[in-house]
Amino acid sequence: MKTIFKITYQFLKYLEAITGFTYREINIIIWFFIIPFMWLLLWDKIKNTHKFKIIGSVLIIISLLLIPNFNNFSNELFSLSQDFLNVFNPLGSNYVKSSVIICVLLPIIITGVLIKKAYFNKQDDK
Repeated sequence: MKTIFKITYQFLKYLEAITGFTYREINIIIWFFIIPFMWLLLWDKIKNTHKFKIIGSVLIIISLLLIPNFNNFSNELFSLSQDFLNVFNPLGSNYVKSSVIICVLLPIIITGVLIKKAYFNKQDDK
């Protein structure tokens, strides 16, 4: 778990260096905007529609227009996310384990399932 956490952290720090966004801003952009939007794109592919990505795009645009200071927003949401991940500590987890399971492994699994349904579903061949 520590290795996955460290690799993810280093990748996000690399993105920080090349984009000019802070580490916290990059976290919020990836886990609250990019990943959910990617899932909407895949869901549209599964359902053979465009409505989910359109609704998602509108919601993202409205959200970004309503956020007066993205840095402050990111700091607050990141802190709330940390608090959420620490909720699992009494269950024998810790911040690193919870981060890897909820923020890395779970999105990979969900994305994999959606990709399988979108592109490799045998029912589409009928």
